[in-house]
Amino acid sequence: MKTEHTSREHNAEAARRALPWKPAVLGIGAAGALWGLSSLAFAYFSTHPVRRKLRYNPSEFALPFEDISFPSRDGVRLSGWFMASPKARGAIILCHGFPNNRAEMLYWAKPLHAAGYHLLLFDFRALGLSQGELCSIGHHEIGDLLGAVDYLSARPEMRDLSLGVFGLSMGGAVALMAAAQDERIAAIATHGAYASLDRAIAQHCRLYFGPLGRVMHPPAIWWGRRWLPLDPREVSPLKAVLQMAPRPLLLFHGGRDIIVRPADARALFEAAPQPKQLHMMPRSWHVYIHPTERAAYETTLLRFFRDALRRD
Repeated sequence: MKTEHTSREHNAEAARRALPWKPAVLGIGAAGALWGLSSLAFAYFSTHPVRRKLRYNPSEFALPFEDISFPSRDGVRLSGWFMASPKARGAIILCHGFPNNRAEMLYWAKPLHAAGYHLLLFDFRALGLSQGELCSIGHHEIGDLLGAVDYLSARPEMRDLSLGVFGLSMGGAVALMAAAQDERIAAIATHGAYASLDRAIAQHCRLYFGPLGRVMHPPAIWWGRRWLPLDPREVSPLKAVLQMAPRPLLLFHGGRDIIVRPADARALFEAAPQPKQLHMMPRSWHVYIHPTERAAYETTLLRFFRDALRRD
């Protein structure tokens, strides 16, 4: 009996000694599960964005427009607006950012239309009213923009007119990569464009997860490749700008941008051949322009397209 009692005491003592390890093991397991689920959610909602309604249309900005649709290069049907300008001096395609839609570009459409340009605004795939379920944040969207170029170039209003592109954030990155593939794009202006998709993902991870951003970046890439088997390092406006010449390039970037860091704009500018311009706005954020910097922004944008799309 004594031996049995001693054995029970020994087992109890061993259990008490092991007990402090249990919370640690549970904590590590919970942290691992949270790490995996957080990176999964980040990757899922980046590639499967929630569609935002078009809350405005051009008529609310006193702009005439025509509802249009056209295919992307891979056949995805895209929805957009065409705004004809009497006695147009050129045409400009406006490309929105992620995860927005074409209505985001109406602010810029008004002064550009008034300056005498045909405009085309459209929704990238999986956004707005366009077809598609997956957003690649730049890769497949190149085909979307090239489809817009095909559509616009075929319209009778485009006879003898040059074509430019202006894009925000993802739309700016797509504009750079599409221009590298299609010389019909005669001038490119961007605002808040990333230098590579891999850098953009890393910056978003730091933004959303803070100090844990570095450890969230690799699993987010891994999950994303379950739906989109591509290497984000190869989605690279930084490589595309090498093929810009002799077409002019204008880069806008906010000095307080925490979504796409100003270093991306500087890297793009340094890599791009002449002619090129970098317009930094010290008080502006990602695609938000500080009120004190709006007048200079608009003047610079209009002057750029006036010179780049000049009719001889």
